[in-house]
Amino acid sequence: MLSYHLTTSGSHEQPQAKTYHLTNFKNLSGRLNAFVLTCKVARLSPHTIRYYTYALNSFLGYCQTLGINTVEEIEANHVRLYLVKLQERNNPTSVLDYYKAVKRFFNWLIEEGVLSKSPLATIKPPRTEQKIIRPFTRQQIEDLLTTCGDSPTGLRNKAMILTMLDTGLRVSEMSAIQLKDVDFDKETIIVMGKGAKQRVVRIGHKAQETILRYLLTRQDECPALWLSTIGTGLSTEGIKVVVRELGKRAGLTGVRCSPHTFRHTFATQALINGAGEFEVQSLLGHSTLVMTKRYTASLKSEHAVQEHKKFSPVDNMRL
Repeated sequence: MLSYHLTTSGSHEQPQAKTYHLTNFKNLSGRLNAFVLTCKVARLSPHTIRYYTYALNSFLGYCQTLGINTVEEIEANHVRLYLVKLQERNNPTSVLDYYKAVKRFFNWLIEEGVLSKSPLATIKPPRTEQKIIRPFTRQQIEDLLTTCGDSPTGLRNKAMILTMLDTGLRVSEMSAIQLKDVDFDKETIIVMGKGAKQRVVRIGHKAQETILRYLLTRQDECPALWLSTIGTGLSTEGIKVVVRELGKRAGLTGVRCSPHTFRHTFATQALINGAGEFEVQSLLGHSTLVMTKRYTASLKSEHAVQEHKKFSPVDNMRL
């Protein structure tokens, strides 16, 4: 396995003068170091950089076991062998994620002039199952809210649920919200999304009311909107745990109780209530309509099932 590292130099008295050196730039580890540094300069999210580092360490480490020491030696069949190896112990979605990371790495090598062609040029993305993500029902949302209770933590959880449901924010965006980002006069929250792209989302009156009730219970100076039980900002993982535990306590079945399900529920309900695809795309922070159309397709599928009651061929033939 390759180790990712950047060596640094600079005076302890003047940390701002710190410089970075890439060790053995032309070997596999050096290429990875340079790629990660480029991602940092481009201000990709810490989560994305961590994943690229992990996935590419895995791929390039595998290449080393084949006796490969430079990116110029990597061929299409090396990538195919790696993907087959991944398929033995990973689900199709994970394999596709690895593929995307490797493809991005080689595209960067071409952009940098290191390679003239990517070994993935003739390799199609691995197929994945397009499963329908079930949104929360009204009853399930009510059950979750009832489970919260009216303690300070319960009010926080209610506010979190209604904020996720009313905005469709990613869990990473939720955890990053600061008190200064919430403007009750304008009924908005400033959000920092993927790729350091800032956008504004609106919160409805009920969500605003619940957030205010929660904030009135706080007597701290923490700048984060969502406060953990130890007095610090609630992390991404912390929000996931809270939602998961609420789902267990509420006895929810037939639906995945996660922050992403709130995101899906927001998109579905917004479309049902008359929002256009471009509006939903903007509020969700999608760079293209591809993901938004997946929500639309899911909604159309559910609508068609309900409409089948009207046009069922067998029932209408009265056989």
